[in-house]
Amino acid sequence: MQPKMAWMQTLLLLVCALGISCMRVSASQQETHNPLERIKLYAASHAPESSIVLRLNSTVLEAGHSHQWFELSWSGVQQPSYADWLGLIVPAGADITKTAPAKYQIAAMDKNHVKRGEGRLKFRLINYRSDMQFALFRGGMMAPQLAALSPIIRVQNPNEPLQRHLALTGDNTQMMVQWVTKNSSNPTVKWGTSPGAYNHSAAAVSSTYSRQELCGPPANDAGFVDPGLFHAALVEGLTPGQRYYYVVGDEEWGFSPEASFVAAPPVGPQTRVKEWGFSPEASFVAAPPVGPQTRVKVLAVADLGQGEVDGSMEQSEMLVSLNTTARMLQDIQQHDFQLLVHNGDISYARGYVTQWDNFMHQMEPLVSSVPYMTTHGNHERDWPNSGDRFIEAYDSGGECGIPLERRMVMPQAGRDKPWYSFDFGPIHFTQYSTEHPFHPGSEQHAWLLADLAAVDRSVTPWVIVGGHRPIYIASTFNMPDQGDQPVAIALRAAFEEAFVEHRVDLTLHGHHHSYQRTCPVNDNRCQDTPQQEPAPSHSSSSSSWHDARSFSSRRRQGGPPRVIHDAPAPVHLVIGHAGADLSLNVDLNPPDIWEVIKLWWGYLRIEASATELKCEVVSDMDSSLMDAFVLTKPQGWGAAQMQQRSAKQQQQQQQQRHAGEGVPGGVQAGDVRVAEQ
Repeated sequence: MQPKMAWMQTLLLLVCALGISCMRVSASQQETHNPLERIKLYAASHAPESSIVLRLNSTVLEAGHSHQWFELSWSGVQQPSYADWLGLIVPAGADITKTAPAKYQIAAMDKNHVKRGEGRLKFRLINYRSDMQFALFRGGMMAPQLAALSPIIRVQNPNEPLQRHLALTGDNTQMMVQWVTKNSSNPTVKWGTSPGAYNHSAAAVSSTYSRQELCGPPANDAGFVDPGLFHAALVEGLTPGQRYYYVVGDEEWGFSPEASFVAAPPVGPQTRVKEWGFSPEASFVAAPPVGPQTRVKVLAVADLGQGEVDGSMEQSEMLVSLNTTARMLQDIQQHDFQLLVHNGDISYARGYVTQWDNFMHQMEPLVSSVPYMTTHGNHERDWPNSGDRFIEAYDSGGECGIPLERRMVMPQAGRDKPWYSFDFGPIHFTQYSTEHPFHPGSEQHAWLLADLAAVDRSVTPWVIVGGHRPIYIASTFNMPDQGDQPVAIALRAAFEEAFVEHRVDLTLHGHHHSYQRTCPVNDNRCQDTPQQEPAPSHSSSSSSWHDARSFSSRRRQGGPPRVIHDAPAPVHLVIGHAGADLSLNVDLNPPDIWEVIKLWWGYLRIEASATELKCEVVSDMDSSLMDAFVLTKPQGWGAAQMQQRSAKQQQQQQQQRHAGEGVPGGVQAGDVRVAEQ
């Protein structure tokens, strides 16, 4: 862990121990999550100082590197100040009154700056597809004055294939492979079942977005730079569970390093899992078989964000995301986790294209080898009069969902209809948007109910529903329209009856930056008998230091992991603790439906078979357990459930026929005659 992270986490422990709570700002006032938002470009000016000289140890960002370290030195600063800072200008020569820097560091991070007006700092740079240069600014963030520029850093290959990521399509013999370049004209994916042997290829479909398509500032103003071309190529004919090796790029500009993935698991009851030029090879494993006998391992997060490893963006509240992504990468590489689900508040770019680039660079090692399935959060979608369900929400920074939708192609219903479902082993995932209208009568509401009704539980005995804002939440934020509680009430009114009717097992939401778990709940009441029996052994052990920031209800005070047998209602999780600053507006005296509430960062691991859904919530700090519970079903539950559904449907059809014949529904004709005698 970096020292800055340790200091921040120690401070949070103190805040939580003191019971300090915080409230969100009003809906009309934009919260500041991105450090670039603190720079007041409208007040920026040019004030060159001839005495200042900026030097670089290199002026070329070489091809074939995912990133490169540069040392920037400076001298000749007269009357140096703690307010002086160094920013990266992308593209080089951009108007600093109209285009925000991609990153910055405070010059006084080198103590020699204030003492002697000189210093040196290291920056890690990635390929933004454009030449770039550094600038030294005076006057702080409120009225920055550009005093000096560095030499230009040339990007050797602006069309290098970058930001590789995978997505499922709903067909487990397919994988959607995606990446970005500046403007390459013949993007292609090549793949095969052996390293270096690519027997198949497919052309990609390319898209982008323009400043004019976006809804407001900073997305269509200071945050906009050329986002490049987004390429999506459909890999077909995969054998479920098979590992595939692939490269992306084109013949003119080259291909990426090789990566790999495992194809999605097949549907069925019997399978069980387990430089310039083309990119370096990578691999993936085709999705595992779909079916009750398949065992799968899934990671899930919400509200992740990004962090800089070089000390840039020193005010960023999301440095912890570096820990979370590192832990999840370790799980993928060492423990064979096969899928990553991210339910909203993805990058917190909030209108700044370069911050999407930074986030995807951070995520690429993970999501180039496992499918990455996302839903929209408020920080991707919400903007007034753009089609979201909120009256006055500015949380996307003017993006209104367009960058996420173009960058991460999901198998959704259509343009700006980000709801979809897919099967993965024994799990059916239903992903929906809490940012779009979901009330009864809306298109999304009808789709979600139809999706749940169509699930074949003999094939996928588990159903997990995911969105961004939680349907149950222990929060004191009650503001109308956007408050945690009003939205939760609206979600329950729209969906809770259907979730219970269709035996949804688990919901995964975020938005509130905490970890929370309910009992199996319907209508604010637990639907099971509390149990304290031990669960099967888990890979991690509990750690007592988590207790310092736990707010567990009276129903659960320690004890072994929770085992929940054949729950008649869903367990609801809030997993918004992946990387963003924690939400301290927690209800410190929650209703008894709440079994675990914790304020610390981490993520969710799921391991599922036909009869068990094991869940571990682990800390970003050391992977120790924050919570563990197991949902169980008896063998053959899915087939029995389908028989019950069929019998119910037959009964309903019979009642409808009788109603059409003028006979009271559910009463046999013979019974009518007896009643008349």
